[in-house]
Parts: sequence; C-alpha cells; structure tokens
Amino acid sequence: MQELPTGLPPPPLPDGSAAPPRSQERQANLIRFQSELEFVQCLANPLYLQELFVQKYFAQKEFLNYLKYLEYWREPEYVQFITYPTCLVFLTLLQSESFRARLADPGFVTELCRIGQRHHETWRVEKPPDALKTDDGKTN
Repeated sequence: MQELPTGLPPPPLPDGSAAPPRSQERQANLIRFQSELEFVQCLANPLYLQELFVQKYFAQKEFLNYLKYLEYWREPEYVQFITYPTCLVFLTLLQSESFRARLADPGFVTELCRIGQRHHETWRVEKPPDALKTDDGKTN
C-alpha cells in the first residue's frame, strides 16, 4: 500500500531550486495547522455537527475546551486561510449549551442545512459602486 504524504512539501525557492527539507518540529507544526484548519472548517456542516452530538463529543469537557481553543482562527493571520466562514459562526454557536442540545432535533439540523443552502444560492460578490466608475468619472 502506498504511503500518503502527511503534509505539503516546502514551496520552491524563488530561483526555482528545491527548498531544503523541513525540520521535524516545523513539519509537526504544519500537520497540526492543516489538521486544525480542516477540522474547524468541518464545523460549517450542520450534519457533521449533528454527528458530533450523536457521538457524544459535546458531553466531553475536553472537547468543549478544544472548541474554545479553536477561537484563534478568528485572528487575521489565521482567518485568511478559512474557505467556509460559516464554520466560525457555528464555532460561536457551539459555545452555547442550548444550541448543542438542539442538534438532537433532526428538524433543527435540516433547517440549518436549508438556511445554509439558501444563503449560497443567493449570495453574490458585487463590485462596490466606486469600482464601476472609469477614470473620467463615468459609470461603466
């Protein structure tokens, strides 16, 4: 069986040559970063949250402390790597015991999925009005 890589290789140097291998500590930090990023983004999926509830993760004090620890992903140097910002909304909501308890209700989870789907169907990135103007002040 082929062994899968546990982290991304170092990027090439500006001159195109291969970068020297990473130290073990740096490699371990990279793997931790990638693992925590992947996990925190999984929190954007209400069905995943429901599965965590079913598996009784929210009953474990250590897991709840881990969720508090993950709040560092809101910092500017980390948030830039987040692809699914909804995960940060759910990370906040998971701090509430009442929200965690509602994950037992399949109807509630279905509604969270519906709201998320509706958001993605209607959300658009639009240019600000100033970006539509040309150098001579006319609107495109």
